[in-house]
Amino acid sequence: MQTNDKQYYIYLRSTKERIPCTCEEFNAYYHDINLFRQKQQRHGKCVCPEKKRLDCDMDCASCSFRRAGDTVSLDYETTADEDGEEITWIDSLADPSPLIADIVADRQTLQLLFDRLGELMPEALDIGKMRLAGKSDLVIAAEIGIKNTTFRSRLDRVKKILAAEFPDFF
Repeated sequence: MQTNDKQYYIYLRSTKERIPCTCEEFNAYYHDINLFRQKQQRHGKCVCPEKKRLDCDMDCASCSFRRAGDTVSLDYETTADEDGEEITWIDSLADPSPLIADIVADRQTLQLLFDRLGELMPEALDIGKMRLAGKSDLVIAAEIGIKNTTFRSRLDRVKKILAAEFPDFF
């Protein structure tokens, strides 16, 4: 006697085994998996061929058919700009990186500030090195050979002059 009954299997990719099941069990198991896989395919995240669809277990992280898909959605073209050209979302985002002209200008201004500091207080480089070494103002004043109050007043005077000449840095 010949039967037309088809044998259904559930494939477990992690253990690479096929488990026999009924048609109802097969449909119940693969229903959510198929919906998930189809959604991933619509978004370009899954390129699983039809003959491998039963291998899907919704573990996309370990699947060889996984792709980036539309995770780069900032490339999505939106409405046209005033010239009639399509623009993408990424084109409308502000670039947070500083302009090279600003970097160069800041570098030049900083060099001018250091030059001026050297003119006003020649021992400033040594004082900076001692402060980086963790020395207190009292110890620094003793090492450069002046009183602590004189040292503090010189620092305050130089800071006021530099703040007036370079207001963007203070």
